[in-house]
Amino acid sequence: MKIISAALLIAVLVMGAAAYWYKGKTNEQLAKKQEEALVRDYSPWYGAAEAKVVLVEFFDPACETCAQFYPIVKNLLKTYDGKLKVVYRYAPLHKNSDAIAVLLEALRKKQKFEKALEILFANQNTWVINHTSRVELAVSLLKANDVIFYADKTLEDMSSEEILARVSQDIADAKTLGVTMTPEFFVNGRRLEKFGYKELVKLIEDEIKKAY
Repeated sequence: MKIISAALLIAVLVMGAAAYWYKGKTNEQLAKKQEEALVRDYSPWYGAAEAKVVLVEFFDPACETCAQFYPIVKNLLKTYDGKLKVVYRYAPLHKNSDAIAVLLEALRKKQKFEKALEILFANQNTWVINHTSRVELAVSLLKANDVIFYADKTLEDMSSEEILARVSQDIADAKTLGVTMTPEFFVNGRRLEKFGYKELVKLIEDEIKKAY
C-alpha cells in the first residue's frame, strides 16, 4: 500500500511539474505572439527612427475619437521630438471601415497616406453615415482634394493581394492583443489601461524616463 502511495505521489509531482512547465511555456509563447502583433515591418510610422519609446495606435478611420486624437498624437511627436516614434495600425470596427483601411494602404503606396488620413478625419461626417463607412463618398472626397486622380490606379491597387493581406494582418493582430475599441494605445508594449490624454502623456513620460 505504501509503495502504491509513493508511486501515486511521484506521478502527481511529475504531472504538476509538467503542468507548471507547460503553463510557463504557454505564457512565454503568448507574450512573444503579442509582442510580434504590436508592430509589423510594413506598419506606417512617424517620428524618429531611432526613438527608444514607441507609441502604437490601433485606429479606425471612421472612429470619431480617433479623429479627435489625430492632431493630439501629432503634437506629442513634436513635444517629444527625437524620443518618440508613432506607429499606426488598423482596427476597423465600424461597418465597411476595412475598405477605408484598404484605400489608405493603396494611397500609402503613393506616399499619400498622411494627407489622405488628415482629409478623411477632418471631413469624417461627410463619408461616415449612420456609423457606416461609405467608400464611394470617401473616394469622392479624396478626388475633390486632389489625393486621388481619375487617371491613377489607386482603386485598382485596392484589390492588391499585398494590401489586402496587410489590412487582414492588422485586424488579426488587433484581435490577438484584445483591441475592442479605438483608439487603443500601447507604449513600449504597455497598454494604456485608463483612456485619456493625461493618462497617455503620463505613460509616454514614464517610458521616456526609463529609456533616457
